[in-house]
Amino acid sequence: MRRMRFAISIPQFYADGEFDPAAFRAYFARAEELGFDSAWAQEQVLGAAPQLGPIETMTYAAACTQRLRLGCVVFVSTLHSPVHLAKSLSTLDQLSRGRIEIGVGTGGKVRPFAAFGVDPNGTSRGSPRGSR
Repeated sequence: MRRMRFAISIPQFYADGEFDPAAFRAYFARAEELGFDSAWAQEQVLGAAPQLGPIETMTYAAACTQRLRLGCVVFVSTLHSPVHLAKSLSTLDQLSRGRIEIGVGTGGKVRPFAAFGVDPNGTSRGSPRGSR
């Protein structure tokens, strides 16, 4: 019988100046102590609430943990340069000693593609939906 695995959210929502590194480290120390298997971030560049970026937050979480796998639910690949995203993720993979998990998607119809200069109907730069 397979063992059920449990995950926890990576805290990413902080008002400007409210991030507390000691509390962040304590959060992950407790998560590892309680036996959580992984911690997950999300990517949302634009939104109503201030949110830390997933790669940067996962990188800091990697430095605060020993065994938790770290993931991002979905990177919207069309909003990134494929080469830069691959480089950032491979660096994080090295820094975390191979503990990352990622999901990659192209976004949906409600994504703010125009804010990123992305044509939701076009194709270029190696992604299903390309940049202008």
